[in-house]
Amino acid sequence: METYDNQMAPRFTELLEQRAVALQRLLKRDLEAAGADGSHEVTDFKDAAGEESQALVDDAQAAGAALELAQIGAARRRLRDHTYGLCLECGDAIDLRRLLALPSTPLCAACQARIER
Repeated sequence: METYDNQMAPRFTELLEQRAVALQRLLKRDLEAAGADGSHEVTDFKDAAGEESQALVDDAQAAGAALELAQIGAARRRLRDHTYGLCLECGDAIDLRRLLALPSTPLCAACQARIER
């Protein structure tokens, strides 16, 4: 298994920054959409149900984005204190492939699977 080492910090700093920018854009877009004046008229219950469903999806996306932004902040702190790449649960190294796919992940795959069960 290939693992993270501190020489990779600039690469992961950039990955985390790119993801944070994307999430901030998503949250800004959702906030602007929520603040729109809603000048259109709902014509029937089907339209109202569709809009309510979309609002629930948007809320779930925003909550997920906010959570991931918090995880990115924590990952940045781990980069600074040289504990990035170590599982917060068991202390083992996190597989580099997992970190590349999910740069803000705090857990190795085994601990994540155990927690999800």
